[in-house]
Amino acid sequence: MTSGKKSFHSEVDFILRIAGEGGEGVISCGELFARAAARTEYHVFTFLTYPAEIRGGFAMVQIRVRDWTIYSMGSKLDCLVVFNQQAFDRTIKELKKGGTLVYDPQAVQLPPDLEATLLALPLTELSKEATGSVLGKNIVALGALGHLVEMEQRVLENLVRDRFASKGAEVIKRNMEALRLGYAYAAEQAWRRILLMADLRPKGSQYMMLSGNEAIALGALVAGCRFTASYPITPATPIFETLTRLFPLVDGRALQMEDEIAAVSAALGASFVGEKALVPTSGPGFQLMTEQLNLASMLEVPLVLVDVQRGGPSTGLPTKTEQSDLNLAIYGVSGESPRIVLAPTSVEDSFYQTIRAFNLSERYQLPVIMLTDQSIGLRKATVRMPDLSHIIQLDSHVARTKVKIPQPEFINLIDRAEPTAKELEDYRRFRITADGVSPIARPGTPGGQYLATGLEHTESGKPDYTPENHLQMSRKRFRKMEVIARSFDTNPIEIWGRADAKIGILGWGSTAGAIREARYLAEERGIHVRHMHPHTLSPMPHRQISNFLVRLEHLIIVEENYTGQFAHHIKAHFGVKAIELHKCEGIPITPEEILRGIEKVAGIIDEYSIAKL
Repeated sequence: MTSGKKSFHSEVDFILRIAGEGGEGVISCGELFARAAARTEYHVFTFLTYPAEIRGGFAMVQIRVRDWTIYSMGSKLDCLVVFNQQAFDRTIKELKKGGTLVYDPQAVQLPPDLEATLLALPLTELSKEATGSVLGKNIVALGALGHLVEMEQRVLENLVRDRFASKGAEVIKRNMEALRLGYAYAAEQAWRRILLMADLRPKGSQYMMLSGNEAIALGALVAGCRFTASYPITPATPIFETLTRLFPLVDGRALQMEDEIAAVSAALGASFVGEKALVPTSGPGFQLMTEQLNLASMLEVPLVLVDVQRGGPSTGLPTKTEQSDLNLAIYGVSGESPRIVLAPTSVEDSFYQTIRAFNLSERYQLPVIMLTDQSIGLRKATVRMPDLSHIIQLDSHVARTKVKIPQPEFINLIDRAEPTAKELEDYRRFRITADGVSPIARPGTPGGQYLATGLEHTESGKPDYTPENHLQMSRKRFRKMEVIARSFDTNPIEIWGRADAKIGILGWGSTAGAIREARYLAEERGIHVRHMHPHTLSPMPHRQISNFLVRLEHLIIVEENYTGQFAHHIKAHFGVKAIELHKCEGIPITPEEILRGIEKVAGIIDEYSIAKL
């Protein structure tokens, strides 16, 4: 257990938000700025949200720049750039008092008592001058921001040139003019620079900028995945798109299917013949896939499904974030079929948890569901590049206790266990074993033929509906979960904060960074908090969580849904009644929101202590 005494403050911690209307290039402006910032010695973390429609509606991107590791998108803004009145009205409350506001005076009317540094930037006028239309406003804004943070103009020019390379020389020329006009206008107006991002030491090759979806795709490649099938769905589609681009390099196959049921069926078929297969989707697609997940459990075939959660129910909020699929992931089955549920906590963690998902799925021959969300999937962050020389391919029969959880220092890979020559003499695909795992033969293996059916079956695969057989095979399938749960309890304990803290916080998935920052802020105020953030949601590491709960007076559970799904899950397993801190607005919870919850609980403790005196 770590003490968590590290100071939260850093020399540079800058938060910028660019907001406007969908179709104005707001997101591309922010992404270009983030890429430029990532080429300096700073760490970068982005969050974006946009409407489901192709054009129109509120869109924004938030970029946080810091001189050491960034855990969340932060809270109050140091600088806000607004393209129109709606963007101003919806975001001005997020600007720090005395912060910098960049606005288009032709499109935004300001209140008279605004406490901010005001920088007027005629986006519409400069865009028309450079490009002949308003479509260059985002690049004008990028140029002005480049001057504001003393970013080298040539860096921005290179990024713009790369961005529009496929559009032809004329488009590049117009956007270059828009960039230079924005940069020059800020210089002519003598804008006071608010950050230094020029002439800095480059990060070098040890860092790269990735989205969570891209990290999952790369993790799948490293794990040995060579097949994916998908039906496009926001916000999971970039996983499939990334694998589609990269698979030709490794002789992989990517199939776009007619619907989600076809996609998971194709992946299940690929896994049946021996390939490691991945299916990316989001909540509505996940619902349609549950029948085939049941079949995967009955056939005992490995399969990795990634659910990039979005706001629901139904079509819901396709481009917003939420943690509302937990109940579906754990309990959404007919009958009872075992599966593992994992939840990455960050962009970097998404890479390693994907490798872990494949290892677990292959080792135990069952589906593994990875729950990420729109926040992790679409955000981009600077992450450490893994040393691929540390990859170790383990023998498929190696004991589970010898398989290490993937980390930057070492990456273990494991494949499914196949039958030996002796086992093929009397091959029983679903043979009863001590850990519930039976060697799986590839189709065409001499002596390895067997019946694969969704019906209840004997050890050889023949249908058998007798009570004795059903109980025996149910025990076999769920014995895996018992073994897995015990192995999870031997994993390194991830608890932060003082052991004697009276307040504990549990969370899962993408809330990890905001909780971590909130804990730092609370400790600076003299409030001690313990924090645990399990990567595995089913089966749960019971002993570790039980040890975490010991001596706590109050437990706070943080999650981004309306009903407190994880809190109910914890209560069902451990009998504890938690203080539930929910956010269900389509945007991530902030460290300050969590801090306010901690302070309220600390006030309850203080009042109780005074009452006892």
